[in-house]
Amino acid sequence: MTQLIDMPDAVASTQQRNRLHALGVITVVAGILGAASAIVIIAWPDQVSDQHYSYPFDATSYAVAQSWFAVQHLGLLAGLYGLARLAWSRSSRLTRTGLALTLIGMVGLTVCELFAISAAHALVDTSQANAVDNSYGIPMVAIGLGLVVAGLGLARRPVLARAGRWLPLIMGGYVFVVMFPAVFGPMVAGRIAIGVWMLMFAALGASLVRADPSVRVLTERA
Repeated sequence: MTQLIDMPDAVASTQQRNRLHALGVITVVAGILGAASAIVIIAWPDQVSDQHYSYPFDATSYAVAQSWFAVQHLGLLAGLYGLARLAWSRSSRLTRTGLALTLIGMVGLTVCELFAISAAHALVDTSQANAVDNSYGIPMVAIGLGLVVAGLGLARRPVLARAGRWLPLIMGGYVFVVMFPAVFGPMVAGRIAIGVWMLMFAALGASLVRADPSVRVLTERA
């Protein structure tokens, strides 16, 4: 009789673990492809001058690249969603607020990648180019702030084992300390910074793959 009662819980736990594993794999792939994309952009031969907003791409290649970034961001969103599902029932209200803010920010960033296509034929410092640049600000702040807030809570009450417990906090701090200064500098510096951030997402995905929702992670005590 006990086995019959426990079986539904075991099945539900297995299904939850399988979903989390799938979301983690998607995030690993998206993160690696995002880092590879940064390398491709750095190595891409100039098709237009750097006075064009689409640089180094021509308008058509730029539109294709931005469409790809939007699709790739859905993979990053999968990882953030997986983290939120894993942590939601074990976290404080403030941590859940940070997770929700991060998800909203990533959705906004995905939309921005598509909106950026509108500047495919624009020159730098024009109204359309500036509108695209400005549109990225709020989503990126939301992602960074959300990860810092959630990361502080998840560092104290971890749901990811080993170094994974620190990843959300590191990823959020990286947005403000490294990414924002880099993207306002030379194009190569910005792409390197983004590429490293993508590898952090891959690491987050790997932590989700290893995570077991039915097991509570214990913090190490000195």
